Amino acid sequence: MNVKPLEQVKLINEIETFHQDLDSALSRFSAETLNAVPFQGSWTAGQVAEHIIKSQLHIIAPLSEGLTSTADRLYDQEVNTIQEIFRDKESKAKTDKSIAPGPPPHKLKALLGTLQKQKEQQIEIIKTKKLEGFSVSLEFPGIGKLSRYEWIHMMIEHGQRHRRQIDTIYGKLH
Repeated sequence: MNVKPLEQVKLINEIETFHQDLDSALSRFSAETLNAVPFQGSWTAGQVAEHIIKSQLHIIAPLSEGLTSTADRLYDQEVNTIQEIFRDKESKAKTDKSIAPGPPPHKLKALLGTLQKQKEQQIEIIKTKKLEGFSVSLEFPGIGKLSRYEWIHMMIEHGQRHRRQIDTIYGKLH
């Protein structure tokens, strides 16, 4: 089964809405509060943004350039599972070192610029790549291989979860 053009448009709209919401959330911070720790054990808003960027970076390149295969399941079968994972407010996963943020300071303009480039790359994948293809070089823990369509949803859900974290940080600092 192929991804329909209407589904592609919907996915592009979701990417654009997510990035607009994230940009708005980050733009509320001053240079000082972007790098302020809101409570012990927390990342700064800048670090959360860097984590989103690093996470997306590890996914975008293989989706753009990597090999894909077919699978014996629907290309969107795991979307609900992905949504459940990232919308669960009680769960907290340990961050892999490869996508952990560095220490402050972070520059808002640089973060927003990188996020804008990533948004453009995500949209390019949606427009030009076969979304039904399953990435052979990426696996999601506990699920396994995902289609490009599912990986796009994963980036949206992961990013929205951390955008809510940025909102919480803002609330603690103001």
